[in-house]
Amino acid sequence: MNTLPSVNEHLARVLAAARPRVKRDVPLGDCVGQVLAADVVARFPVPPFSNSAVDGFIAHESDLFGDGPWVLPVAGEIPAGHDAIDCPAGHAVRIMTGAPMPQQDGLHVVPVEQTNIPRGPYPLPDEVQIASVDLGRSHTRHAGENVGVGEVVAREGTRIDAGTLAALVATGVRTVDVFERPTVAVVSTGDELVAWPGDIRGAQIPDSNLPMVATLLRESGYAKVFTMHADDDTQSTEVLLQQAAQQADIVVTTGGVSAGAYDVVRTVTASSPDMWFGHVAQRPGSPQGVGRWSEAAFICLPGNPVAAFVSCALYAIPLLRASAGDRTRCSMDERTMVEADVDTHFPAPRADRHVFVPVRLHTEHGAVRAEAFAGGHGGSGFVASLPAVDGIAVLAPGTDAPTRIPVMLF
Repeated sequence: MNTLPSVNEHLARVLAAARPRVKRDVPLGDCVGQVLAADVVARFPVPPFSNSAVDGFIAHESDLFGDGPWVLPVAGEIPAGHDAIDCPAGHAVRIMTGAPMPQQDGLHVVPVEQTNIPRGPYPLPDEVQIASVDLGRSHTRHAGENVGVGEVVAREGTRIDAGTLAALVATGVRTVDVFERPTVAVVSTGDELVAWPGDIRGAQIPDSNLPMVATLLRESGYAKVFTMHADDDTQSTEVLLQQAAQQADIVVTTGGVSAGAYDVVRTVTASSPDMWFGHVAQRPGSPQGVGRWSEAAFICLPGNPVAAFVSCALYAIPLLRASAGDRTRCSMDERTMVEADVDTHFPAPRADRHVFVPVRLHTEHGAVRAEAFAGGHGGSGFVASLPAVDGIAVLAPGTDAPTRIPVMLF
């Protein structure tokens, strides 16, 4: 019987380490990309006043009955950004898109295309001939029809992206309460790793884990990230991890989490009752660690590069999201997935654990096809086969060899 914790069980343990912090009354321009810590209500209505939805001419509906065309003298115009003027009975007034409507009842906006006046820049005419009207369409955007003063514009937990920013600006919001972006220290471990482009000697290799994990976390947009490297000496590693924990809210380590003689991350931090180390029912990346040590959240990823890549997407990025106040798309069930076709050479599911396969996605005749990294024959050390990966195929335990698979996007 499989006694290893499942991916979902381990992810729940990871998310429990999140400690979001709130920052109050932050100027709107300083918090793009952060997550709202409270509902935000409108100070201005949208639209702020009734305005024309088209370029055209205002006329009284009472002057547009019967059979057209109708010829009306033009009493003036209302450009966008200017105050409205009244439209006298029996006359028309030219109006631009977004310009304020006069506060008169029974007015109708006729699009310029339904008149004899050319579109675009054209001198104000003395009269306009209106060819046709549809009195069922007012072509008017009424004040507050989108949002009224005091109505909620954006809910707590909403990330301030371009659309949210536009909505907040349009409704007169100046400051908001947000969750602070966590600071993250990424720490790679191992005497064998050399920061590239440093000199490689003997059995050393370039440290690809450090820039890979740091880049994945930066690309999420949820954290401020800095990097450090620890050797295989227990004392110096403990000092370095203490420094990382003092400077960061979250420490993400790669390597040193299994049961080897030089797995120093586990040696240093496992004495804390708040840390957990063990194996998770997944491949690659079974050895994992998580918890809190020295006031910081620690998430300890395996050292093999592909395992670190997969584990970062599965666990570290959701921890960043939760720590930044965004609890959406943290669980496996909430992650963004696409269904993709696979060929018969795709890696097979396992009976006892999740299998995760980095893939490249291709569209062929409208169908999405997933190509496994390294042709489906790569191990967790095949870092040179990771270029242009679009997502991670998720093969649930105990399933048959699939012809279609869900692919988790980053």
